[in-house]
Amino acid sequence: MGPELVRGRNDTQLAQAIVGSDFRQCKSEVTPDEISFDTPTNNEVTQGAPVGVQKAEAAALAWSKKTAYVTYALVWLCFFMLAFQSSISTNVIHNAYAHFEQAPAVSTASIVASVVSGVIRIPVAKILNIWGRTEGFLVFVAVYLVGLVILAACNKPSAYAAGYVLYWVGYDAIFLILDVFMADTSGLRNRAFAFGFASTPFICTAFTGPLVAQSFIQHASWRWAYGAFAIVMPCVFLPLAAVFKFYQRKAERMYIFAREPSGRSPLESIIFYANEFDVIGAFLLTAAFLLLLLPFSLQSYGKAEYKSATFIAMVVVGFLLFFVFAAWERFGARVPFIQYRLLKDRTILGACTVAGILFFSFYAWELYFFNFCIVAYELSVGMAGYVGQIYNVGSCFWSAVFGVLVYVTKQFKYTCLGFGLPLVLLGAGLMIQFRTADGDIGYIVMCQIFIAFGGGTLVIGQDMAVMAASNREGVPMMLSMIGLSSSLGGAIGYAVSAAIFSNTFPSALHEALPAASKSRYQSIYNGGYTKQTEYAVGSPIRLAITRAYAEYMKYACITAVAVMALGIPAIAVWRNYRVDQRQNKGQMM
Repeated sequence: MGPELVRGRNDTQLAQAIVGSDFRQCKSEVTPDEISFDTPTNNEVTQGAPVGVQKAEAAALAWSKKTAYVTYALVWLCFFMLAFQSSISTNVIHNAYAHFEQAPAVSTASIVASVVSGVIRIPVAKILNIWGRTEGFLVFVAVYLVGLVILAACNKPSAYAAGYVLYWVGYDAIFLILDVFMADTSGLRNRAFAFGFASTPFICTAFTGPLVAQSFIQHASWRWAYGAFAIVMPCVFLPLAAVFKFYQRKAERMYIFAREPSGRSPLESIIFYANEFDVIGAFLLTAAFLLLLLPFSLQSYGKAEYKSATFIAMVVVGFLLFFVFAAWERFGARVPFIQYRLLKDRTILGACTVAGILFFSFYAWELYFFNFCIVAYELSVGMAGYVGQIYNVGSCFWSAVFGVLVYVTKQFKYTCLGFGLPLVLLGAGLMIQFRTADGDIGYIVMCQIFIAFGGGTLVIGQDMAVMAASNREGVPMMLSMIGLSSSLGGAIGYAVSAAIFSNTFPSALHEALPAASKSRYQSIYNGGYTKQTEYAVGSPIRLAITRAYAEYMKYACITAVAVMALGIPAIAVWRNYRVDQRQNKGQMM
């Protein structure tokens, strides 16, 4: 555990956290004012640190302040292009599944992608420390590009789902690595602003993404929405990798850093990495979540009924696999997949809990929100995309503002507890009232703004909480733990949303349809918004579809509010860290 500077603490636990050893036998105490992080070795890489940390320190020690800012510009460009492509994908995925005439199956791909991309973040963090930031970056850029190519070329929903999973694994890994780049090159006090500034591309792409998506659909196809970026993205990512690699080599020439051979044979390396990444543990955890959550999605489009043997078997086996995973971690794994000692820290446990419930709460109603806006409020694909992107715009704008507040106040806990969380609860709660079809879309926009400002505060706050509770070496793992919690929370939210949708929308639609049209309800349900918008606005069938969506949104929003209330104790247990401690070496922002 790294330095823990906690307001009001003055005890041996503080000294033990700082020196990283057993301090219980010492007779004196250390106060925060007596601690200095400026040591004579600040111009050398940390001896004994993982190779990935040493490479990052070496690059930062070798480059100039000007180069650091150029690197930030490249990182921002990478974030911009990721945000741009993600915005377009969000708006074309429903069209793709409607093209396959399996619109409800979108939840299946979303659940699988969330679980796999979340679990893979833990090995990503280990790769960054064992191999290096640049090496891990290039590996997952390749995975991301393969996913885009498959999405552009697929002809079946199963192939689309496979490509979508690879795409999200690469996307989330690249996003995590870019966050680690930011953490490597910024002081802790500036880091909240650095993370907030890095998210500002989502403000730009929220307006351009839906328009470009609509243009792809009208003038080319949803396939080119992925294929075009498979061509463009290498030109964006490779310059950043080249900068880090160049200055790492420069540091070697300056004798700041020297690579040492591992001394392992190829077979020994395979065994070493299999143990280090705990491949079996990762497989068991992924399988457990998929088997537990996927049946709820499969049920939403008739592939598995609640009473069917398939549904029951998948849920039971998935539940039991959690115990198998726990037994493997306890008795079989040489290197545990999850560092459970970290979860003994109340700040880290609370931050991971907040990340999970925040994404659960969001995806509990967001899964079919795009369809709801198009059908119920008669919005175009572009305008519905704008409404769906309000969260990205608001949260990313407020993240930068919150970063300034953290820099000034040197704390973040009470802003999250007294401002961020109440806003999320208020926004989701008001959605219960205003989600009706005869309401005004302006009220929905207002709710989205509340959720966005609150969510932007909590996302930066949870990142700062785990980074303040860690040292330099632990930052990648801390961010990956937050990412894992977010992804799993989102996957559970997707599953719950799919279950709510399948148990409210079809029955409400069947009940509201005119007697002569009741036989059409299954084709309307499976056809997605492209089928549903074929019926004239104001017609009995269109009104019935709108009422069905309103019924789904009511229960989805109630679920979101109920779960988000758990954030109150989760944030309350955080330590009130001050962020003026030093973690990094070299030229920082």
